[in-house]
Amino acid sequence: MNHKVQNYVIAGIDEAGRGPLVGDMFIALVAIEKQNLQILENLGVKDSKKLSKNRREQLFFPAISFSDLVILHRIPPNQIDEYNINELEMVAITEMIKKALQRIPIQEIYIDAFSNPTRITKRLNNVAKNVKLHAEFNADNKYIVVAVASIIAKVLRDKHIDQLKNIYGDLGSGYPSDAKTIEWIKGYYEKYRVLPPIVRKSWKTLERILNIKTELKKNKTLLKYLGSNSKMK
Repeated sequence: MNHKVQNYVIAGIDEAGRGPLVGDMFIALVAIEKQNLQILENLGVKDSKKLSKNRREQLFFPAISFSDLVILHRIPPNQIDEYNINELEMVAITEMIKKALQRIPIQEIYIDAFSNPTRITKRLNNVAKNVKLHAEFNADNKYIVVAVASIIAKVLRDKHIDQLKNIYGDLGSGYPSDAKTIEWIKGYYEKYRVLPPIVRKSWKTLERILNIKTELKKNKTLLKYLGSNSKMK
């Protein structure tokens, strides 16, 4: 009697856009059969920060095609202004893992740590029972499956910024280290005396470049955040 051998599936989670002044943060979860990871590495997959924009885009479709599952989550500026960004990401990856495990069996999950790695894995233990959990800083530079997630998140974040440029003009990369981004924010504020909804108004950089008080976090609880999300579904 022939028995079908269950493939060993590994998931990776990474984000793009935690630190910018402008635009959404993107989080990607990918689930890939272990046997396909070497193929992706041979194709040149690595941490998205070590790849040019053109190379990331070239690898985007192979990354998608060799993935058994891709789940994406976006966090807009207004939520980042209202809640702790680490908690937002924690809630997001919890829900993403729940969805992933409902769809396919996953044996291991690797997460690019955004805060204390031990705390992350402890909080996910009840969600991902019988799954080996790994949360590490710089996981996108260590594990191909996380590098795949980093490429997908980064390419989609870049496309998002390109779309915003079509509406708001050339705003650069959106990062506070980008002189073009800073000049765009200054110009926009001088013209309209308000900041557009695509800018994270609680970022302290704004105090330095515009000499205005940044908005304080509204300190809404995550229970309120989860409640508002459930009402939108």
